[in-house]
Amino acid sequence: MEADGAASKIPVVLMAFAVATASVGINLAATRAPPPCFGDSAYYHLALVGSFLSGVAQVAAAVWVADDPYGRHDIGKKIAYASITPLAIAVGLTGAALLW
Repeated sequence: MEADGAASKIPVVLMAFAVATASVGINLAATRAPPPCFGDSAYYHLALVGSFLSGVAQVAAAVWVADDPYGRHDIGKKIAYASITPLAIAVGLTGAALLW
């Protein structure tokens, strides 16, 4: 069994990923126009909306895991690993927007 400290950190990690993902999506949508490489593509906007909604879902998951951090430790770790992908997409879109 893992140390008690490891289980209690999972909700914190989930919340950090959630806030970062949602805030990057909001900031990018509010301050930058789509880069010329995307044109006026709906895929760019879908990626922004998807990353934002993923951040909102991660907030809900963090609250759910925080309710029982020891019993939901394994599921919380899996959600935390899955949270890396939407954050990477949002950061990638930010990088593309900053380059153009």
